[in-house]
Amino acid sequence: MSNRARLSVDPQGPWRLYQRTPLPGWEVLGTVQRDLEMGALARSRTGQLAQLNSGVVRSLDQRKAEAALAAALAAVAASSEIGPKPV
Repeated sequence: MSNRARLSVDPQGPWRLYQRTPLPGWEVLGTVQRDLEMGALARSRTGQLAQLNSGVVRSLDQRKAEAALAAALAAVAASSEIGPKPV
């Protein structure tokens, strides 16, 4: 996998398809896609973002992962603000 792979993050993605239970010491944040590879996006106790697939931990480019996560969280927040307002 080259470092040029684009990352896409979905904070509401079905991460349990890729990692049935969170690994000890990891917080699962959603799903991540690198080219054609998909997996659960998780953050370790030390703050490192990684892709999890059935217990296998794959490191991610931290700058790309943080930027993709921030953009995805902003998009989710914006879409929830646009939705219908309760009366």
